[in-house]
Amino acid sequence: MEYAVVDVETTGFAARGSDRIVEVAVVQLDSAGRVTGEWCTLLNPGRDLGPQHVHRIRAADVWHAPTFAQAAGALAARLAGRVVVAHNLSFDARFLTAEFARVGVDLPVDGLCTMRLAARYLPDRVGRSLKACCEAAGVVLESAHSALHDARATARLFAHYVRFGVPDAEPVADVPLNGDVVEVRRGAAAVTHRRPELVTLVRGDRVVFTGQMHSPRDEWIDRAASFGLVSQGYVTKATRVLVAADPFTLSSKAQRARAYRVPIVSEEDFAGMLGLLGVTPPAKDHRTEWRRAY
Repeated sequence: MEYAVVDVETTGFAARGSDRIVEVAVVQLDSAGRVTGEWCTLLNPGRDLGPQHVHRIRAADVWHAPTFAQAAGALAARLAGRVVVAHNLSFDARFLTAEFARVGVDLPVDGLCTMRLAARYLPDRVGRSLKACCEAAGVVLESAHSALHDARATARLFAHYVRFGVPDAEPVADVPLNGDVVEVRRGAAAVTHRRPELVTLVRGDRVVFTGQMHSPRDEWIDRAASFGLVSQGYVTKATRVLVAADPFTLSSKAQRARAYRVPIVSEEDFAGMLGLLGVTPPAKDHRTEWRRAY
């Protein structure tokens, strides 16, 4: 039997809800646990990236990445006829099944879970996280929450189990999906350049903020108000500018801003625009404070 070790990074936990896969990796093994191939790509989820502090994927990284629908054929081909292996398989399987369902493919994903099998192959008191299991088996986990690094570590952990014999499991069925995509891996995405938008602001202009910024959002709202700008919680056609922690963001606010042709600017761009207003705020000069903080 041959195996496909998989790992996914996601925008959250709601596989059947609004969350999506943002990175998927497959490490193929032969019956002896030897690596025979690997494949990994970032995916454009068409929405914000969720906990970026966990998976460390930026919106600019996925800007030119394929969608799951575009990568589905390539992924299915690498799973077909193999037993899927994952650490905490239920999580990865839920997301893979849900993503395939969205492209009209019924592909139940089952297989072997290295987390559950740890009770059989590792000491009783070992934790069940991938890091803990790898340490107990003498496997190096190079970069947690990177799909490819996690899949590689899980593959080495599973190879440790294989030496003692592993249970049988059903392989993934072959499905009628064609096509392949160019892998977009971390650090190898096409360079995406952004030309700062030139926006002149006047008192009464409406601004919206999105994303986790360097300065607390309340501070930015106060700064905007001190210059006579009106902060909103949502984007409309009347919005003058959307200020984003990441101008490449795929958040719902950013998608609406692009639909309405509302400029999306960075914190740095917005600070410069406040300077261009030429209006001295009534209290302390927030522009000076901002420049000193950065």
